[in-house]
Amino acid sequence: MTSTATSVDRVQILSITQDVFAAMLDAGEELAFERFEPVPAFEEPLAAWVDMHAVTDFGEISVRAVVNTSMAAGRDITTGLLMLPAGEEVTREDLVDAFGEIANVVGGNVKSLLDATAKLSLPQVADNAPELADAQFLQDLAIDWREHVLVVTLWLLPTTDK
Repeated sequence: MTSTATSVDRVQILSITQDVFAAMLDAGEELAFERFEPVPAFEEPLAAWVDMHAVTDFGEISVRAVVNTSMAAGRDITTGLLMLPAGEEVTREDLVDAFGEIANVVGGNVKSLLDATAKLSLPQVADNAPELADAQFLQDLAIDWREHVLVVTLWLLPTTDK
């Protein structure tokens, strides 16, 4: 099976992430950059993901875009996206909505790179993304944003296509 999704590269992921963060959080300023140092373990992890499903000339394809970070980054993203006053408490509901929206927009931009019309799932948010034992790793990219680290990962999911 060949698809554009299997060849999404780091430059494309970086460009998508920079555009999303600049437009949604940073008033047009580019503050998200590729991280070249090792990614630290997230003490309070947070993950959001969306799935893309398409039918191509080669059969069904499903790709998952996962954004991993820390709860502190999630709170800062929520504060920025919802334009909350500095120091205002972020509720779990607001965090799920805001961080899920980031994954949704990143995933939607990745979806536009597929070589077929694809459907995008609703975003899911949890402390950790589900294990993907049967999925094929496609690409990942660590991002420094303000004083936080985020990791965007793409997975080719197994399908029931025969």
